[in-house]
Amino acid sequence: MFDQLLPPGSLHFATTFNAIGFLRKRPLDRLPGYILPNGPSKGGATGYVSEADRNSFAAQAREDVQAFLTARAAELVPGGKLLLQVFGAGDEYRTCDGIYDALNDAMLEAVAAGMIDQTSYEAFYEPVYFRTLDELKAPLVDPSSSVAGLFHLDRAETYEVPVPFVEEFRIDGDADRYASEYKNFFRAFTEPVVRSSFYRHRSLDALVTDIYKRAERLVREEPQRYEFHYIAIAALMTRR
Repeated sequence: MFDQLLPPGSLHFATTFNAIGFLRKRPLDRLPGYILPNGPSKGGATGYVSEADRNSFAAQAREDVQAFLTARAAELVPGGKLLLQVFGAGDEYRTCDGIYDALNDAMLEAVAAGMIDQTSYEAFYEPVYFRTLDELKAPLVDPSSSVAGLFHLDRAETYEVPVPFVEEFRIDGDADRYASEYKNFFRAFTEPVVRSSFYRHRSLDALVTDIYKRAERLVREEPQRYEFHYIAIAALMTRR
């Protein structure tokens, strides 16, 4: 998706949903204090990411946007539209808040239980970056950017998407069902990375099952600690 896929000038409309949130490469070999480049939620979440490490990922994320826009610019006809959407970070909440805290805390429990060692924990992180809207727009509006002038920015915004299992929990307070659905939601896109990172583990299936059981229990016991909001950012632009 970060390379040209179709012949030059062959598209009138292109769109992407969440794809560019996944980094095209790992800029660092390890994150010693947390499993996500953006760091833990504000408040009671466990973990840390240094400013230097965070900046490395922010730079990679910017390069990724530039590569994506360069490829799409080559494919679009002049006047063609590009709708770019991705999970992100707003002024108050980030989509990563809660879900990665639960996974991180579960993995720390697994470390404490001797199921994985500290070195393996530090080498594992989800290669995902949650941008702000300003970070998404930066390559378009910065005159020094390699894609400056390729697109006209028509519209850009940050918005929150209602999450069914969160809305249901607010109504009925069923923590058992909430924790199960919450865990199933983030397991769908985090488990492949967990498995690929710990593929040498002597009991991989048991380890994966244990980690997600721990995460579900943590959410069930303290749902307020792992509050989740789905924040999206989007930009509509026209090829010049």
